[in-house]
Amino acid sequence: MNFDDIKNKMDNEIMNDQIIPQHIKDLKTTQLPLQKVRRNLKTEILTQVIIFLFFFLFPSIYKMNDIAKGLYFVILFIITLITIVYLLKMYTFLKRTLDIDTSSKEYLLNTIYELNLTLEVYKTAIVSGSLLLPLLAFIAYTGKDSFNNSLLYNFLTFSMSSTSLIIYIISYLIIAILIVYVTNWWTNNLYGKYIITIKKLLDDIND
Repeated sequence: MNFDDIKNKMDNEIMNDQIIPQHIKDLKTTQLPLQKVRRNLKTEILTQVIIFLFFFLFPSIYKMNDIAKGLYFVILFIITLITIVYLLKMYTFLKRTLDIDTSSKEYLLNTIYELNLTLEVYKTAIVSGSLLLPLLAFIAYTGKDSFNNSLLYNFLTFSMSSTSLIIYIISYLIIAILIVYVTNWWTNNLYGKYIITIKKLLDDIND
């Protein structure tokens, strides 16, 4: 082997030493937005637990007739079941991503894929559960008086004018549309923008 061959081999080794650390360094930059996603997930799980504890304790501090209280807990139980599905999904995702291999682009791509699936479950569960919240609020508000003299009784027995019933239905539809819009905005704000950032960083990294 002549001197030029030795020199070329040494130059190649030096270049490889420079490229590999840079590659790993670029991959590590994806950690920051991913950590923010995980932090937001943890915060949301805790927040949801606190909110549901409040909902279950609410009837003990707010007077409702027995019928209204029974309906309140039935609706709340349904909402809770729906919410538990996505909370478990989020918790499972957090457990799987506890130790992230920053040197593997494939692992990070798979993590993003799983996160997207988790967020789809999240949005579905949030919208489904939230659409029942107006009913929960309506029951609590209209169940203050005795059942036979309450608006809740009139609503359940359709003892109201068609105009009033249409107004209630339209109001609920407007609230439902707002819930869907806010859920999409909330998801994009907490998670979507970080997913886009991670994807862009990974696309910029050469294999």
